[in-house]
Amino acid sequence: MGKVKGKMTKKAQIKEGIFYLGNEPLFLVTADYPYYRDDAANWDDRLKKIKGAGIDAVTFYTPWRHHMRRDGEKFSADFDGTTQSNRNVKLFLELCRKNGLWAVVKPGPFIHAELTFGGLPDWAAAEKGSGIETFPNNKGEIMLDPFRKPGTYGRPMPAPLCPKFKSMTKEWYRTVYNNLIKDNIYPAGNIIAVQVCNEGLYSNGPARITDYDYSDSALGLYRKFAKRSGVRAPRRLHTVKKLSDLKDYLDWSRWQSEYMRLIYTEFSEVVHGKLPIVININPPSEGRALDHWLTRVIPENWPVIHYGFTNWLRPVSEDRSSFDRYSILSKRSRGINFEENWGFSKLYDQHFQYPVVCTFETMLAIANGATGFNVYTAVNTASWDDSIDSQHERPYPDSSPIKEDGSLTKKYEVLSLISHFFETEGPAFLKCVPDTPIAWGFYPPYAYLAAWDIPKEDWDGMHIEPVKCGYEGLDRIQRVLRDRNIDFHIVNIEKAPLSELKRHKFVVLHGGFFMDEKTQRKLTAYASAGGKVIFIGETPRLDEDFRDCRILQKKSFCVLRTEDIGGLLGRYHGKLSVNDPETQVWAYDDQTRKTQFFFVLNLSSNAGPRYFTYNGIKASVTVPDKSVAVMKVKGGKIDSLFIKGINEMNGTSVVPAASFGKDAFRAERSCDILAYRKGKKWETKIAV
Repeated sequence: MGKVKGKMTKKAQIKEGIFYLGNEPLFLVTADYPYYRDDAANWDDRLKKIKGAGIDAVTFYTPWRHHMRRDGEKFSADFDGTTQSNRNVKLFLELCRKNGLWAVVKPGPFIHAELTFGGLPDWAAAEKGSGIETFPNNKGEIMLDPFRKPGTYGRPMPAPLCPKFKSMTKEWYRTVYNNLIKDNIYPAGNIIAVQVCNEGLYSNGPARITDYDYSDSALGLYRKFAKRSGVRAPRRLHTVKKLSDLKDYLDWSRWQSEYMRLIYTEFSEVVHGKLPIVININPPSEGRALDHWLTRVIPENWPVIHYGFTNWLRPVSEDRSSFDRYSILSKRSRGINFEENWGFSKLYDQHFQYPVVCTFETMLAIANGATGFNVYTAVNTASWDDSIDSQHERPYPDSSPIKEDGSLTKKYEVLSLISHFFETEGPAFLKCVPDTPIAWGFYPPYAYLAAWDIPKEDWDGMHIEPVKCGYEGLDRIQRVLRDRNIDFHIVNIEKAPLSELKRHKFVVLHGGFFMDEKTQRKLTAYASAGGKVIFIGETPRLDEDFRDCRILQKKSFCVLRTEDIGGLLGRYHGKLSVNDPETQVWAYDDQTRKTQFFFVLNLSSNAGPRYFTYNGIKASVTVPDKSVAVMKVKGGKIDSLFIKGINEMNGTSVVPAASFGKDAFRAERSCDILAYRKGKKWETKIAV
C-alpha cells in the first residue's frame, strides 16, 4: 500500500475533503473492480495489475441481490462463496490486502452498476401486499425500476424512508458490517471507507425537487421538519400574490437537503464513527435543473458524510455544457472523484474508448479541486449470471485499461503515468492552495426559490425582481470567469465562517430581495475587513422573515449584468494570466515550499504550445489538440510533469515540451510522458 510518513492514526480520516492515513495527506487514486461480474480465478491476477498501475485502493459494490438469498421466509447471506465462487468477497478483500491495496466498500442499497433492479433484491420492491411504500412524485406517479429491460415489467421502487424498507436496508448494512467490514477496518485491515447510496438515491441526484418524495413516510417527516402549523408539501406552483405565499415553497426546497441527510446517515448508522462515510454525487442536468441540484446538494448540512462525486457526462473536451457542469460538480465541495469513465464506450459514449478523453476528464476534475480520482472500471469482465444482469453484453465494460482476458491496453500505460505522478507529487499538491481571488457566494434560499421557476408576472405583481441562483447565476459567472482564466471557489455564505470568506478578495453572487440578518452581518464584517461584496442585480433589503433589513446597502457593490463582472474584476486579477480562453489553466501554490502546480487543458483544435504567465514569469506547455498536461514547479524550475502528447481520437501528436522562465524541458519524440528532474538530468517514462 502507499507510503505514509509520520505516526499512524487509529482511523482513516477525511478532513476538508482530503484523505489522511497518518499525518500526511494522500491524493487517493482508486479503481473499481466489479468482482461479482468476474471469475474468482481471475481476481488475484487482475488485482496485481491494478496495483501495478499505481492504484492505492479498490472500490467495489457489494450487491444485495448477489449476496443475500431467500428461500420462502428464510434469508441467508453468502460472503464466502458457499453457493457461488464469485460471492466470496471475503477472499476478494484478502487478495486486495495481499496485493497492497486498500478497499472502499459500497453496500448501496441501490447501486445501479447496470445490474437488475439496480442491485436490490426482488423482495425490496414496493409490490402490493409487501408492506413497502411506493416512491411517488408530485403527481402521484410511482417510480418504477428505471433500468429494466424495455418492454418488461417494472418493479415499483421503494420509498427509502418507509419504515419497513429502511429497516431492511439497515439490516443489510449490519450484515455487510458483521461479515465483511468489522474485522477489516484500517489499521487492523485494509478497508478505509464506506460509500452509502449511489448518485443520490436511485441514480437520480439531479432530479427536480417535485420528482420525490411524496410517500406518506416522507411527508410525515417533512411536517415535523417544517415546524409550522398548516404546512403543506407543494405539488405544483400556484400563483404567488404576496411574500407569505413563498413560505411553503421555501420549506419544501429546504427539506430536500435534510431528506438526503436522513437517508445517508440512517442507512449507514452501523459504521458511524468507525471509518469515513462517502457519497458519489452525479452532475447537475442542464438549464434550470441546476437550481434543483443546488437545492438538494448541500454537503455543509451533512456533518458525518463526506462529499464525493461521479461523472457520466458527454466528453468535456467536446461539449462546453458538460465542461461547465462537471466543473460545478467538482467545485461544489472539496472531495474525491469516485467514478471517472475509463471503460464504457459502447454503453455511454464512443469517445471514451480513447485514453485522451478519459485523461482530459480526470484532469479537469483535479484542476477544479478533486483530491483523488477513480478508474471506473479498471477491468473488463465477462463472467456473471443472469440473476444479477440479463441485459448487457459481454465484456462489461468494453474498453477498460485491463481487458477481460487480462491483457493490458494503451489506457493502462497512460493510467500508470498519471497514477505514478500523483503517487509521487500528490502530497505536495494537496498542500498547495488554488489561485482563487473570487468566491461565488452560494446562498441556498435563492436556489430554493429559483428551483420553482416562479413566473416573472408574479414577481412583478409583488414589485420584486426574480430570484436567481444557479441557472442564469452560477452558470453565467462561471462562463465569464473561465473565459478570462480566473479561478474561483463556491462558498456557502449561509454556513461558511468569516475566516473562510477572508481567503478571497471578492465574494460575488446574484442578488435577491432578501437575505437572513445573520448572513448579512457576516458579509458586512467581511467587507469591513477589506473584502469586496459584489451583487449582480440587486442588494438584499429584507431579512429571512421579509422584514426591512438593509445592512449590506452601504457595504457592497452592485452591477446590473453578469457580463459587467469581467471588467470590474480584471483590475484585481490573481497571479495567473492567460490571454487565450481556449487555453484553460489552473494554478496551485505553496508559498512556504516555493512550489506551484499548473494544470493546462487545451480546448482548441490546434496542437502546439499553450502560453501563460504566473507572477510575471512566462510559461508554456506543448500539447496536442483537446489534450492536457500538469506541471510542477519548485524554486522557479520545472520539477516534474505529465503531458498527454498523443490524441488518439483525432490522430494527432506533439513532441511534449514545457518552459517556465528560462527553464525548459523537451521530450525526444512524440509520446505521452512522465518526467522527474533528477539533479541535472531527467528521469522519464513514456507511452507511445
